[in-house]
Amino acid sequence: MTFAPRDLDRWQKPDWRTRLAAWWEGYDLSRLPSARPVGRAAMDRRSALRPVDAVGGAGGLPVAGPTSPLPGAAATAAQVDAGAEPPAATTELDRLALMQLDRHGDPVWSPARSEGAQLLWGEGLTGPGDAQWMVDATRPFGLNAAKSVLDLSAGLGGTARALVNTCDTWVTGLEPSPLLAKLAMDRSKAAGVSKKAPITHYDPEHFNQAGSFDLVMADRVIHRVRDKEAFLDRIGDCVKPKGGILMFDYVIDGTPGSWDNWNGWREEEPMEVYPWTGARLADELTQRNLDLRIREDLTQLHRRQIIERVRKLGETLKNSVPSGPVLQALARELRLWWSRLSVLGNGLRFCRYVAIKPG
Repeated sequence: MTFAPRDLDRWQKPDWRTRLAAWWEGYDLSRLPSARPVGRAAMDRRSALRPVDAVGGAGGLPVAGPTSPLPGAAATAAQVDAGAEPPAATTELDRLALMQLDRHGDPVWSPARSEGAQLLWGEGLTGPGDAQWMVDATRPFGLNAAKSVLDLSAGLGGTARALVNTCDTWVTGLEPSPLLAKLAMDRSKAAGVSKKAPITHYDPEHFNQAGSFDLVMADRVIHRVRDKEAFLDRIGDCVKPKGGILMFDYVIDGTPGSWDNWNGWREEEPMEVYPWTGARLADELTQRNLDLRIREDLTQLHRRQIIERVRKLGETLKNSVPSGPVLQALARELRLWWSRLSVLGNGLRFCRYVAIKPG
């Protein structure tokens, strides 16, 4: 590969945005030659950019992605915090973050991670699929001011507030993270929809929501629940007769294409995961006398949503430089989603389930 001197200089002296772009595309800039005057013949002989090992995407299509921590992220955070003791958990957000710890004893969600996630996914979002996409997914249920929704994956409340603003419906949001639930409720208050889109914390393993709803939504929740049977029982109890259930979740599909990638994904997940097969989840819904209308494989769409947002991240970051903690959290977020991409379509599927409760 041949570069003009000014192009080579850009890669030899990359800023943090260039490091981020190269890292996601699968290139290791540390293998570049040192910056010193050279002739064109010498540059032509060099292998300037060497792709790091990457995992192929579903259907045999190569998908770029990180295979190592974001260059400079940890160093940036270390520079910010050099010589400083970790702050005591004195604020309410610190306390809430410490209420949900991952397998390594660190908070699953922190204020920094919530900021990093929004840089990646968009304002008020913590995962792929923007609020409008979720609103469109609910249109077949005919939501209006006389109907109510239970959202079991509220996150920062972006979808709940979008449903209120678009459909004038009532949404009760539940969120497994105490920190995200607090941040989401603060946003609903600021938007003036705290009564129509309240967000509170809940434990999916002890789910016991009172009341009944016209629609119950759950986005990527079921695979994290150990006692799925009890969880689905309660979902069925919460749905009104002729009401609907809309679920998006990860399900097992055959044998993993790579056990190393599969085990790497499970290790990268902050919490333990317990995915069922797609057939098992469908059977469990029908066993509860629910009319399963749709079981759709959305894996390729899900992959595109993830990759599109990552590619847009560079443009988002042009307007502001995140703090060290946020940049470090963003690197963690990208590692997590790359591990998911490595198994999506290679043993794991992302599926949509739509069921109706008979009247």
